[in-house]
Amino acid sequence: MSDDYKQMDHAKKIQHVAANRRRHLQNPVASGPQKSGMRKNMSFANAQEYKRGKLNAARKPIRQVQSMPDFRDPLRDILRSVPFYAIHGMGSHVRKLSKTFSRHSFSGTQRGKDSLFDSQISDAIQKQGYTTRLILVVFSVLMGAINFGYNTSVLNTPEAIIRQSLTSRPWVDDFSWAIIVSIFCIGGLLGSTIAPPLLDTMGRKTFLLYNGIFLTLALLFQAVSMGVMWLAVARLLIGVSCGGSTVAVPLYLGEIAPVNLRGSLGTLNQFAMVVGILLAQILGRPLGNDPGWRILLGIGAIFSTLQVLLSVFIVESPRWLVMQGKHGKARELLKILRGEAETSELLNMEIQSMLEVSNMERREISVGTLVRNPRLRLPFMIGIALMVFQQFSGINAVFYYSTGFFTRAGFSDPYLGTVLAGTVNVVATWFAVELMDRAGRKALLVLSSVGMTVSSCVLTFAMVAGPMLQIELGYLEIFGVLLYVAFFEFGLGPIPWAITAELFGAVERATAMGACSCINWVASFLVGLLFPAVNTALGSYTFLPFALITLVASFFSYYIVPETKGKSHKEIEAEMFGGREGSSSLDSGYSIVGGSRSKNNNRWGGGGAGGH
Repeated sequence: MSDDYKQMDHAKKIQHVAANRRRHLQNPVASGPQKSGMRKNMSFANAQEYKRGKLNAARKPIRQVQSMPDFRDPLRDILRSVPFYAIHGMGSHVRKLSKTFSRHSFSGTQRGKDSLFDSQISDAIQKQGYTTRLILVVFSVLMGAINFGYNTSVLNTPEAIIRQSLTSRPWVDDFSWAIIVSIFCIGGLLGSTIAPPLLDTMGRKTFLLYNGIFLTLALLFQAVSMGVMWLAVARLLIGVSCGGSTVAVPLYLGEIAPVNLRGSLGTLNQFAMVVGILLAQILGRPLGNDPGWRILLGIGAIFSTLQVLLSVFIVESPRWLVMQGKHGKARELLKILRGEAETSELLNMEIQSMLEVSNMERREISVGTLVRNPRLRLPFMIGIALMVFQQFSGINAVFYYSTGFFTRAGFSDPYLGTVLAGTVNVVATWFAVELMDRAGRKALLVLSSVGMTVSSCVLTFAMVAGPMLQIELGYLEIFGVLLYVAFFEFGLGPIPWAITAELFGAVERATAMGACSCINWVASFLVGLLFPAVNTALGSYTFLPFALITLVASFFSYYIVPETKGKSHKEIEAEMFGGREGSSSLDSGYSIVGGSRSKNNNRWGGGGAGGH
């Protein structure tokens, strides 16, 4: 590729592709000796007719000229295939899929791995970048993700102080405390269920505003709660709001972002969650006193209030406007979000893709159909199994109860262990992006599951051998927990959401992701509710059940889960069903990550519990 082309801006590259196409069509269909022989045998009249036919072919719509497909076709295919949803790890799929589509489209005219059109189409996708308005909107919306992570872990460090302060009467028992902690997940399940119809009715912008106000009031109510019952009710209400955020935030980010940034914004959403978890753990010590814990529980209101105040920068989702038939307004907002450099042609293609996908998703499908259809049943069961493995790996036991766990294990500084676990969680999230770019989904799932199994065994060995041999192995315990958290973020954390979405076409994805989200919330609730009792019963062997579950997950991932990275829906089906391509999807074409929604279907793909 020439240096001049590399220095062109995004709009000029699009024009350059079109110019190359026109020049190609104006060349003779035949070339070399074949062309010369053909022209020599023509009469003058036939030669003129040949020339007119060739020029007319150049003026025809691209799809009528078989020798040179329209360079816009792969762009349209990519815009239709990548769901309007921001998911951690989607970026590598978009990059790979842009090359895949361009090579499929130009296979008859451009061969080789480094074809000109391959590079130009990839550039056209990748040059859509951040604008000032888009950055302001993203920053405002991510306050909800920070709050979700913060409230997931806020009760961890000050557990003992809160239990003493809630009442001067008998000590709050383990089961009552487990209900206070885990009822957050029941609220999340309710919130993620009622959010879809509200988002459709009032729009994304209005929902985010009202949800922020509701969360602020719930957090203030939590801060002044005077008893176990009131604190549990406050946690339930906060869970409802956070559950709504797990649906609204990634959906809204995916609908306002250019296709190549949806993976990056999904990573930012995940990163905001883990930063919220770490912030709650860090503030747990300085505010872990009476009445400091009330300030700790109310700090989340700062983020929700900031989100409400910054809502003046939030624009309505262009996709929602298209669904309401307001195409002109949607185009205006897209122009604001994309910047002045965006070409009208690409804006029109985005609007058209939004309309086509929305029309496709109006075809309602039930969970019963997923179960009854044999070619939908297997990917559905894989999705459910991955969600169960994700939560039953025990990760939320760390973020809910790590301080108390380290205390009972006899570690000298439980607070240090908790903060280190949160720090590793943040760092591993960024490393996971690089790993997901380089490795396949399946390989990372197996690596993550095996790594968590080994980490659990290391932790158990340290907890059992230390007292038995009368040696200090506390730092080995911490090392086991840190490895455990890191391996989770490399695979079992983000990949179940991505791989489940990749298994389905646009019609089924909403129902499948919604059902898997419900399973995820319920599994997280069970872990939060039962872990204190399991810890009491098993003591130093508490993490052995988690080791067994992650070991099963590794075998399941290796033998059952198909590789989906950068593959079309048909290619994934062929791998699952032994090369027999079927019609499990009710729509055709390529399927890539996302949690898209259905107009007449409330089973959306929402974020799961625990910020993962």
